[in-house]
Amino acid sequence: MIRSNLFRKQIFTRLYLWRHPEVRGGADGVVFGHTDVALSRTGTKQLKGIVDYMKGKKVGAVYCSDLQRSLLVAEAVGKVQDPRRKPMSRQDLRELSLGDWEGLSYKTLEKEYPEEMEARWKDLAGYRIPGGESLEDLAERIIPVFQDIIRENQGREVCVIGHAGVNRVFLAKLLGMPMDRIFRLDQEYACLNLIDVFEDGIPLVRTLNYRATD
Repeated sequence: MIRSNLFRKQIFTRLYLWRHPEVRGGADGVVFGHTDVALSRTGTKQLKGIVDYMKGKKVGAVYCSDLQRSLLVAEAVGKVQDPRRKPMSRQDLRELSLGDWEGLSYKTLEKEYPEEMEARWKDLAGYRIPGGESLEDLAERIIPVFQDIIRENQGREVCVIGHAGVNRVFLAKLLGMPMDRIFRLDQEYACLNLIDVFEDGIPLVRTLNYRATD
């Protein structure tokens, strides 16, 4: 059980919230949501960096989505914690569904979907991507999952291997930011966000977008 000396000895839950490593096509500006894309060579190196960082931590549980770019990292982190530990894989922790935009580059989107892209920027939170989700849809899907994780692990340390959109939406919720400002929060590949959530529900974001693998 972990306690803080700053907040009257309150018990808190510590989240090591990572973004998954780089994926194939990611360096070229290709976007993926629910597409199950593999890690790039750079991503494989970043995976090892995440595992090395987490070796010295004692986490009570490891969570991830069911997409391999998240699941592979979670499995590796779990293994160094305990060879028999399996991550808790949740489909509802997947990245924002990009629907018709899956696997396209930003340049292609600007060329082939100019009206849709403009509409999205005018209503970033509520615009639903054709065949996909809106940021509000994503928040409705993932916030309850994080609430469950925190409630089930009070006083413990947990590791979550997330996605850029998932992490931004959760961080925005913690910080009280409007959803249409989430892109003010950078989330690079393989970055770490360190968050303590106290037993009264008050969050403290200690680290944001830290490249621990560099």
